[in-house]
Amino acid sequence: MSERVVTPAAGGLPPWYPSGGFDEDPLGVMDRAHHRHGPVFRMTVDGAETVLVGTGAGLGELFAAERGHLEVLNTALVHDLFGQAVFNLAGDGHAEARRRLRTALSGRALSGYVAPLLDISAPMSIRWAEQGVVDLHAAARELTLAMSARVLLGIGPGEADADEFAADFGRFVAATDLQPGWRRFTVAPYWTGRRARRRLHALFSRRAAPTGTGVDPSSALPGLAAAFENASDEVGPLADHLLALLIAARETTASQVTWCLIELTCHREDAELAAQEAHAAMTEPGLLVRRDALPVLRAVLAETQRMHSPNLLSMRKVVCPIELGGYRVPTGMRVAYSPSAGHFDPEVFPQPHVFQPGRFLAGSTPGARLWAFGGGAHACLGRPLAELMTVTAVACALHRGLPRLPGALPSQLRYRPAKAPLGAVPFVLDPQEPAP
Repeated sequence: MSERVVTPAAGGLPPWYPSGGFDEDPLGVMDRAHHRHGPVFRMTVDGAETVLVGTGAGLGELFAAERGHLEVLNTALVHDLFGQAVFNLAGDGHAEARRRLRTALSGRALSGYVAPLLDISAPMSIRWAEQGVVDLHAAARELTLAMSARVLLGIGPGEADADEFAADFGRFVAATDLQPGWRRFTVAPYWTGRRARRRLHALFSRRAAPTGTGVDPSSALPGLAAAFENASDEVGPLADHLLALLIAARETTASQVTWCLIELTCHREDAELAAQEAHAAMTEPGLLVRRDALPVLRAVLAETQRMHSPNLLSMRKVVCPIELGGYRVPTGMRVAYSPSAGHFDPEVFPQPHVFQPGRFLAGSTPGARLWAFGGGAHACLGRPLAELMTVTAVACALHRGLPRLPGALPSQLRYRPAKAPLGAVPFVLDPQEPAP
């Protein structure tokens, strides 16, 4: 398809925008396209014609109209590896799986996860402080993997299953990074990942068995096992859903922890205020789960989600013609929405490229306008748990010291599967006196 810009009459397909430079600077390309064409335009993404939706108005319209018109579009590789995980399902099966998962991932269930999360995060933040310099994103991924294993599966450090889980999950994650085309069948990591998937399924089943020794009442697993007992085939097996929850909780949360701490290295006043709340949370852990508590920490998290959404694009397929931005998008077309592009809309967020946590304090911009975890029928179910994990990890770090980067800010980034620095990011926690 030609890369020249074409602006059709309203009611036809959205206008075309050249995709040159998208892989290197996706946010810059989308920003320029939205500035020129508004909320909706077309572009080549991953080699295919795609309708992109951004800006606050565009995202609101998309999520309001998606039910019955759009289905999640995942690659064949994602279907191979995740099977009937919730994000691969459609229709009644998808809705029923969400209902069964929800009770263990939000609401009153979260209070039960505070202590297990602190059991993992507090000692690891002490280790960060004692080591002097750590690679921030690598350390964050190690932390969020341990947190995810503990709260979702009940696997703690040093347990018999801990090493087996970490090794197989690493092999599984490596397979998810492969190119999704038919050539995946010709490379060893794909088949290694498939074997790891089978072993992980067996581990999950063993730990969830009522007669097993691995059931931990402080984890989400007993509740999830009960919720999926006697579930129909269209809902999918719990093991597939656990793989989806684990990879999302690990990668999304690691991205958020990384960027929260990077931003706080650049904004000392915000870091000092957030550290005061962190000290209070270590004394009274229940504050970590109270939505009306720790306002500065939660504002920092919200502003980090706005500026550093872990999810660059979410893909959909049109299953029934839909109107977006005054254009008619036909059945079979690909649609992608970008939380990142929506979060830099100056009509919604003045000075969008400036880190301003104060915009999310009481009486300011409502948090509901954030789309980091999607919206509508396919909004991420794990948002409450991911936010609790992030607040806990950042609070534990700030309790030990104020963050500092001995080197420059990361300049080379990757945006998929989650936004992260490409190289090592040396990171230090400078102890403050006194530490309560």
